[in-house]
Order: sequence, then C-alpha cells, then structure tokens
Amino acid sequence: MRLSELVAGFQIAPAGADPDITAITEDSRRVRPGTLFVAIPGTLLDGHAYIADAVIRGAAAVVAERTGAIPPRIPAVRVPSSRAALALLAARYYGTSSSALSLIGFTGTFGKTSTSEILRALLDAAGACTGVIGSLGARYREFYDAGDGLTTAAPVELHRALRRLEDQGATTVILEVTSHALMMKRVDGLSFDGGLLAAIMPGEHTDFHRSYEDYVDAKRLFLDYLKPSALLAYDDDNLASRQVAASRGQQAESRVHGQHPRRRESTSAAEDDRSPQPSGQSIGFSIEGRAADVQVSDVLLDGHGTTFSLGGPLLGSQAGARIHTPLLGRGHLRNVALALTYALGVGLPVSAGSTVVADLAPLRRRMETYTVDGRLILDDTAAHPNSFRATFAVASLLAHRNLVVVYAVRGRRGVEINRQNALAIADLCSIHGADPLIVTSSADVTGPADAVLPPEIEATRQALVARGRRFVWHEGLAETLSDAMRRTAPGDLIMLVGAQGMNEAKRLLSS
Repeated sequence: MRLSELVAGFQIAPAGADPDITAITEDSRRVRPGTLFVAIPGTLLDGHAYIADAVIRGAAAVVAERTGAIPPRIPAVRVPSSRAALALLAARYYGTSSSALSLIGFTGTFGKTSTSEILRALLDAAGACTGVIGSLGARYREFYDAGDGLTTAAPVELHRALRRLEDQGATTVILEVTSHALMMKRVDGLSFDGGLLAAIMPGEHTDFHRSYEDYVDAKRLFLDYLKPSALLAYDDDNLASRQVAASRGQQAESRVHGQHPRRRESTSAAEDDRSPQPSGQSIGFSIEGRAADVQVSDVLLDGHGTTFSLGGPLLGSQAGARIHTPLLGRGHLRNVALALTYALGVGLPVSAGSTVVADLAPLRRRMETYTVDGRLILDDTAAHPNSFRATFAVASLLAHRNLVVVYAVRGRRGVEINRQNALAIADLCSIHGADPLIVTSSADVTGPADAVLPPEIEATRQALVARGRRFVWHEGLAETLSDAMRRTAPGDLIMLVGAQGMNEAKRLLSS
C-alpha cells in the first residue's frame, strides 16, 4: 500500500514522497525495510526516542507528533495524536475500516474470557459464525493465533487478528476490552454492534488506576464505542455496572446528531443481513433478587454444576425455564447469566440457550478440574480477593479429604494488590481448613512482563506473617508442584490459584 493512500488526510513531508508500505509498527525492534514506524509517547518510554533506531533498521516513513528527529530523506507524517493515528492506520492497512464484521465489545473486571466463550456458543446457535479476540488470543473454529499476550491487543495486532478472523469465515467477533485498552486508545477506529458489561470491582489494576473511581471512569469510556443501535447487556447486581449502563442514555441525549464519534470509516450493506441483530437497548440481569430484565432464581450449586430458573420481563412467556450447566460456581453462574441475557436480547429462544449451556465445558484455568495420580486438581486463574473467594467456594462443593492451596504471586501488578491477595488467601485457608499454603513466585516460567518483583514478594510475605498464616515458599513453579504432590495423597484436593504464574501448572503436573 502506498504511503499517500495509507495516511490520506495527513500531510507528507517532503511533498511527493510516496514509498510502498509493507508493514506498520510502533515498536522500533520490529522495523524492517518498507515498514511505517509510528512513534508513540508511552507511560514509561517515548517512541520518539527510537526514531533513529527505526530509520537504521529500514523504516520507509515515520509518523510522529514531533518530527524534528526524522532525517530529511525519510518521509515524515506529523499527527496530533500518534495513538489515534496508529489505530486509524492499522484499520486502513488491514482493510477493517470497511469490514462487514459485526463487533461485540465486552468489558468488566472478571469473567470476560469465559463469558466470551459462552456467548460465542450461544450466538453460533443463533446462526452467527463467531470468533473471539481476548486473553487467549484470536480464535475461530479451528483457527487460533496466540497473539502478543495482551487481553486487548495493540492496534496493529488487533486489526491483523480481525482481518484473519474475517478471512477464515467469521461474521461476528467478540472483543474483550480492558480499561488499559480504553485509556490507551487501542480500540479507536472500531465501533461495536453490541456490548457486554460485567461487574466492575475495586482492587484491580491499582498499579495503573489512581482509584476505584478512576477505574470505573476508564470503563465508562467503553460507551463511546457502542453504536446507537447496539444492545448492551450488563450486571444489574453491580452498582458500578448499573450506573455505567444508565449513563449510556445520558450520553445518547448529548450526542451530536450524525455518525457515532467512534464509528468505523464506512459500513457495509451486508450489515443488514447479519443474524442476530442487536436492538439498541440496555438490559440487565440479576441473581440477587433485583427487578432486572432477566432474573435468575432458585439456584442450586453443587460439585456437578449449577441449576437455576430464568424469569423477568425480557422472557415473557418463556419465563420459568429450568436450566443446568456443568460449569462450577457462582462466578460461572454470572458469566452464563450475562451471556444468556445478551443472546436472549438478540432473539435466541430460551430452549436453544438451555441446550447450549448444558453442553458447556470450562476453558483452561477457569474453574477447571482434572485429576493427577488420584489427586483432584481445581485450577483457576484467580488473582483478586473476590476471585479467591469464588474458587474456595467451588472447592467446598467438591468431594475431598484434605485441601492444599498452591498460590502463584501476581507479578508486576503492584504491592497493594499482592498484599490484599495474601491477606485474603490467608483468611480463606483458615476458614476452609487448608494446610499447608504453598506460595511461589514462579520464577522458572514467567516472562519479563509477568515476573514477580521483590517488593511484591515482600508484601506477600509480610501479609501472610501478619495473619499468622503458616506457609511454604518456593521460587520455581516446578518445585512448588512437586512439593504439593509430596504433601498430598489420592483423594486430596489441590487448589491452584494465580494468574500468569500458574499457567504452566497442568503441563508440569502431567509431565
């Protein structure tokens, strides 16, 4: 693609320069001859400082907010915001700005990955061909791309994934959207035909957000990407989620008439033929007795799954259906309820939804159970006090003799969240009679982005000691798991909790 076509609307200096662009990146280390380098001011590093490195590596042109460091022989494009420009240029380069894909955005604190997978199955039952982009990468049927490890990929990787999913045959894509992505404009240039808003809980990403209120405000940015016609399903039991959903109406009243401010550059007539179609309203669910559009009641939780009844105004004559899912725990109940609320809102019959959720299986490390040498393993990517409570609650439903907890400290997420996590783990071990507690920094399996920092280790140790909690510490995950196996016998339950540091546990236990 020619530079002039790619950066249409911006001025190129020197005039007339128009090289062929074969790639785009904001990382100078990825520059190869023919690459367009976009210099982005970051929270830690400023891409403008790496313009010279990009040029040495063969950059064909440079987009920047400050162009003084660009050699005169290199075509330069000055923009007011490099972040916004990167999203726009990535969409143009991969042809997603005029894509016929129906996009469903999903934000909230917990459950995005599991709920996305549940919704994918429900939408496919309604006739869609649904892909997912999130913490497990880009997925559509047999196609899988692990991506760059971010829940919401940076614009170049995100638009590349969208293009690949569409090329594979997907007509709908569910996109997990984090607060980081919203604040860093990773989804600029996209607009969502539908949206899901899970509970927004305090204590998450305290290394990035100044306060819970700041975190909620970041999530509120999600509304800017919803089309006026988009259906929004939300957790009515969560005050923040409820308030954000309510503020959507206030935004609609103040929105300038015309195209949605975040709308893609053009839309396809094929949009009229998509199935199912969102209806442009906001609908909530409740499992706590609120007068929501969808009401979940008569809940039975056990070691075989969850059974519940569905009611509420949205269901009409379909109210009263009794539904079972093999997914374990109240957290999964919320995931199922949110996905069902959206699917029912776009017209899926309750009977079809009931059939889908009855056949669900947990995703990897999402309340996953398996056995190793007679030990029952409960493996969950819990990394927040509320998540730990949910995992211990599921453990109490499973038949076992002794309970041993193995916890991987959450690397590079800050001292405070790790202190709170350790306090919660200590208290929950005491309440549920878990002994011993085995803690690891997973130094043998984590990469630089997830490595546990010394202050995080110290915060964890101090919190456990302050609670009087006896614990065993190991640096590596492999030795940690070996120790857990030595301390247990067939019939015991080993609970594995932690985010990225525990991701290799199943492989290590099986080897």
